[in-house]
Amino acid sequence: MKRFFLLSLISLWLMSTAIAQTKDISGNVIDEHGEGLPGVSIQIEGTTSGAITDFNGNFQLSFDEKHHKLKVSYIGYLTQFIDVSTVTNVQVQLVPDVEELDELVIVGYGVQKKAVVTGAIASVKSDDITSTPVMSPAQAMQGRTAGVQVQTVSGAPGAGVDVRVRGTATNGDNRPLYIVDGVQMQDIDFLNPSDIESMEVLKDAASSAIYGSRAANGVIIITTKGGNSGKMKISYDGFIAIQQPTNKVDLLNSQQYMQLHNQGRINDGQDPKFTDHQIANPAHNTDWQEEVFNAAPMTSHNISINGGSEQSTYLSSLGYYGQQGIVSPDKSHFERINYRLNSEHKINDKVKLGQNLTYSYSKQTGIRENNVHGSILQNVMLHDPLTPVYVTDPNTIEDYDNYPVSPVKDRYGRYYGISEHVTNSIANPLAQIENTYNETQRNNLLGNIYLSADVFEGLTFKTDFGLKVSSVNTRTYEPEAYYNSGNIIDQSAITQSNRTFQNWQWESTLVYNKSVGLHNFSGLLGFTLLSEDQIWTQANRKNNQIPGWDFGYVGNGVADGSQAANGMRYEHRLASFFGRVNYDYDNKYMATLVYRRDGSSRFGANNRFGNFFSVQAGWTISNEDFLKNNEHITFLKLRGGYGQTGNEAIGDFMYLSTIGATPAYPLGANTNTIYNPGMAITAMDNPDLKWEQVEEINIGVDVGLWHDKLTFTTDIYSRTRKGLLDYLPIPSFVGKGSPAANIGDVRNQGVELALTYRKSEGDFNYFITANAAYNTNKVLNIANDEGIIFGDTFFQHTGQSAMVAGMPLPIFYGFKTDGIFQNQAEIDAHVNDKGERIQPNARPGDIRYVDSNGDGKIDANDRTNIGSPVPDWIAGLTVGFNYKGWDFSMFWQGQFGAQMINAVQRRDLAPLQNYNSRYANTWNGEGSTNSFPRMTFNDPNHNYDYINDMVHIEDASYLRLKNIQVGYTFNDEVLNKLKINRLRVYLSLNNLLTFTDYSGFDPELSFGGAMGAGWDKGSYPQAMSFMLGTNISF
Repeated sequence: MKRFFLLSLISLWLMSTAIAQTKDISGNVIDEHGEGLPGVSIQIEGTTSGAITDFNGNFQLSFDEKHHKLKVSYIGYLTQFIDVSTVTNVQVQLVPDVEELDELVIVGYGVQKKAVVTGAIASVKSDDITSTPVMSPAQAMQGRTAGVQVQTVSGAPGAGVDVRVRGTATNGDNRPLYIVDGVQMQDIDFLNPSDIESMEVLKDAASSAIYGSRAANGVIIITTKGGNSGKMKISYDGFIAIQQPTNKVDLLNSQQYMQLHNQGRINDGQDPKFTDHQIANPAHNTDWQEEVFNAAPMTSHNISINGGSEQSTYLSSLGYYGQQGIVSPDKSHFERINYRLNSEHKINDKVKLGQNLTYSYSKQTGIRENNVHGSILQNVMLHDPLTPVYVTDPNTIEDYDNYPVSPVKDRYGRYYGISEHVTNSIANPLAQIENTYNETQRNNLLGNIYLSADVFEGLTFKTDFGLKVSSVNTRTYEPEAYYNSGNIIDQSAITQSNRTFQNWQWESTLVYNKSVGLHNFSGLLGFTLLSEDQIWTQANRKNNQIPGWDFGYVGNGVADGSQAANGMRYEHRLASFFGRVNYDYDNKYMATLVYRRDGSSRFGANNRFGNFFSVQAGWTISNEDFLKNNEHITFLKLRGGYGQTGNEAIGDFMYLSTIGATPAYPLGANTNTIYNPGMAITAMDNPDLKWEQVEEINIGVDVGLWHDKLTFTTDIYSRTRKGLLDYLPIPSFVGKGSPAANIGDVRNQGVELALTYRKSEGDFNYFITANAAYNTNKVLNIANDEGIIFGDTFFQHTGQSAMVAGMPLPIFYGFKTDGIFQNQAEIDAHVNDKGERIQPNARPGDIRYVDSNGDGKIDANDRTNIGSPVPDWIAGLTVGFNYKGWDFSMFWQGQFGAQMINAVQRRDLAPLQNYNSRYANTWNGEGSTNSFPRMTFNDPNHNYDYINDMVHIEDASYLRLKNIQVGYTFNDEVLNKLKINRLRVYLSLNNLLTFTDYSGFDPELSFGGAMGAGWDKGSYPQAMSFMLGTNISF
């Protein structure tokens, strides 16, 4: 009994002691936006005890009072230590760890710590993508990634972009390979930028060799956003905007127009066309730009829902983007709807199952632009200002009663004016817009499903099946119209086309990671099977039986000899095996080996398989003892690599002779053509066609100073492409189309620089990021006797662009000039070795051409390199700050050293087209100018019809303020009243300023293919926009 009583007293004493020393505490952990963070580790300092926050970020703990601090940690955030000695409830706001978030870099088929990456890889994060509202994710890379040139195809609504990594290297396909959640493709314009988490650009061959034959132009890996465990979060991002033209081209007004054309007639020994009274009192002074351009709206709305548990996460989003054009918004507009569903599920501790699915639908209409003839914006600049936009009485139009079809009327019944001055190829641009009817609808379904399993410690197996199904449906309708006596549409025409794509991809990989002491190893093995199928059909008919766009379908046309149909099927298969080994020692010394073997259906049995590899090495000098803890140098790494990749982008079965239906078959001389519909050989075979091979050396340096307040990266590279894939021109008398061939070699060399500076002073944080890239290329050889391949013909001008051995790719291939002949004496002094005048037909005021080959005459053999549309430098600069709730950023982008031919002002449409106002300063007497030749309509000296000469080339360098943005994020006091987690509003101005000497609408003109680059034939300019937007989360 005594023993029992004693034990009871001891137990009561121990219990009372325990109760006295135990403390209960509760709290809430939130992120930088004030939202609860689930899964945060709350650990009692000095013990192994702790808790995990729930879906709302809440936690509860009981612990011994002798412990005073809690350790609060979460991936991607700075760890905090909280003193709880005097409190029982705490709220902790975690701050993002920028260095940790940047630590992991996505590479081919995996991730690596940034500290051990040895290749040239650049990243664009979600904040960069959404900071400047864009239509396509690719636009977000412009000016933000050194060595990546991004240019819009056009300023038209819904126009895509051209992306080139490290310059132009082929006359064929220069597009990079895109990897979207593991699925390979070459177009991402259908994606919603708000769905993108990050984009990694693998710029050098050593980094991209893991993708082998599809990586010749670089690789861009896109990761979309996924769900997060925790309570459901709803987010909305959207903006409304108004657009307007960035600038107007300075054209001649009515008085200047009449004076210039009178001067031309006088120079030709003719009487003036316009009297002094007409010049002083013009009947009309039409500003066609003012008539055609309009303010236009643009809007974007995106809503996303994400959340989940420890076992499953999900994200679902819905987006809408709509843009009307600054040229006739009802005939030029674009809208797109996007839906996305991403999810991942833990089947058990070792197996995960996930999927990514997106669907996109878009509808686009547009006007004709950037064409040799018929470009509406070309006609805006060429049409004379004397013609009125409308005439109320059609009888005032010359020969109205004799017109076979009616002149064009607007919706109010007004007839559009018809010029008495310009040539027939120039139409009233508003009449053209009135009769513009076209529509393109696109559907894209992209998805993949994957299974990942941890086989045993360090070894992970993953298999992934992806599918992309898309269709493009186009319909155009051209009604009857009379634009002028030489431009008559006497029968309406209807065209419908459909193009469907079905691509699937299956990949499986094994990844093994192992560390032994300070030695870290990882290995990758995998295979890919890829299938791409495409079917294209087109049909057209004329003479629509029921007029109007609503009835503009092929079935409504007359089934007669004018009807036509066409179609084609394409098939492509690729099988690949690849592997990679990574090694690093103590984050100091790194090495990577990559090998890939591809087999492609695009090559014959002799060359079907290609082998590609790379080797990389790196040395983190700052981890050496002699630099550790240096107060200035935080990080310093040298890296280098050599890699081989390939290119198979030549089309399907080009190694075989192909046959097709044709209405005419050339036989012998060009004039000897047999017009008899039937089947014929359309292309010669080439059984020796083989892979295009890319070899590249890259050396880089990464520097971080003063605890990474200042970071700097530079890369130097040399890339050689051997056996370029293209079509080798052959004489037409051969009777077959040009064969696919390996046509030559090109080398690109350059340097890339990127710099970031960040600093905080109290509540004031500011940053500067800048990048610049220099690139030059050279054609090493061409596989024909002439050593030259010409580009397409422009109007009557043949080979205005060319690929020439020993010169850059591409070049403007034309005539050098040496000013203007000021008097007859200068003409007489311009002689050859025999004392004969080199330009016998020249007169004072004409262009002096350079006899480049020294043969004593000016002819086609004198054409040479007179410029290039490819810039020497591209650059970007972003500066910004945030203070308490306010944020500000300003983004500049530019290119330097590029040239452009302003083909709109080619002047071979004389006699009476309009001109840029600078042509008011044409030569009109000795000493008047040495830049612009005399105005003349009788031109034996070829002042005008040699468009490809230096007179018509302009500097296309520019510096553009792409975006300036001011935003405000409301504080917790306001948010609590509104019962929302985050609210930010912003004002954004895009394309606000452009500094350039180019006289056309826009110096930022798309490439359009190497040989078509730099020819402005009336392209749709980019718009300036004023946006008001908001970011909200619940």
